[in-house]
Amino acid sequence: MRALKIATTVSGLYAILVLSGCSIIMAASGEKQPNFDYITVGAPRNQVEAEFGHPVSTNSLTEGKEEASYKYEMGNSPNTGRAWMYGYAWLTIIGILGEPIYSLIELNMGHDEETRIVYGPDNRVLEIHGYTPPPVSKVVIESQGAQDKFIERRYKSSPPPAEQSGAPPTQ
Repeated sequence: MRALKIATTVSGLYAILVLSGCSIIMAASGEKQPNFDYITVGAPRNQVEAEFGHPVSTNSLTEGKEEASYKYEMGNSPNTGRAWMYGYAWLTIIGILGEPIYSLIELNMGHDEETRIVYGPDNRVLEIHGYTPPPVSKVVIESQGAQDKFIERRYKSSPPPAEQSGAPPTQ
């Protein structure tokens, strides 16, 4: 009976050590999501496929048109910041105990989407149907504007860089 308790304890500790760090690996890996700035009407097919990958299905339409369906994952891009946070937490007892929760969070990241694109005979985008990303938040736009103003003010207030002539500075 005592040997069973020891074996169970050792197996449990082994499982914790083996499974710990899964959230770190999951946060650091993932699927890069497509950049929708490149997916516009008139864009060439190779540009679209550089973002989406190869289509899962294609259908020939009339007049030389073709509809291609693309499936991809959104919201599960690799995130080294999250991985570092899990790694830092893992160094504490909170991280080791929280590993199952962190792993569940990482398992539920992202969602599958599908976009259908109609190409013309010249392999350029004619129509886009399906998922479109939400517009950029007003808060993000305002914070970017504030950051640009700060950089502009900082640039104007700093003295110009000293010219490098090779001669020692005079005092």
